[in-house]
Amino acid sequence: MARGSRYTRAGRQAASRAADAVSKLPVNSVLPAITGTATEGETLTCSSGTWSKSPSYTYQWRRDGVAIIGAAANTRVLAAADVGAVMSCTVKATKSGVSAVATSAGTEEIAAAE
Repeated sequence: MARGSRYTRAGRQAASRAADAVSKLPVNSVLPAITGTATEGETLTCSSGTWSKSPSYTYQWRRDGVAIIGAAANTRVLAAADVGAVMSCTVKATKSGVSAVATSAGTEEIAAAE
């Protein structure tokens, strides 16, 4: 029999671990959403969305799809570097060591403060 096959002990254990992870996996049913005014100096808030399994959440803000280093809260005060960019946020939901991610729709382009 092939090593790692479901017919071997190691294969059965691997299949059992995979099934256990799937049973713990949080599933997103409503994407995260961003609220607030898309203008420099204003605050945007990222909701977690709706998930199964009552997970814990971490957040990552993105500027034009690229993660912003250090922007890991569910709120973001828009800075000069954000002007002209589209913001989105990614939510990582974790339960019992198993994680899934979902990303919000992008905002309109961030406007400069008047």
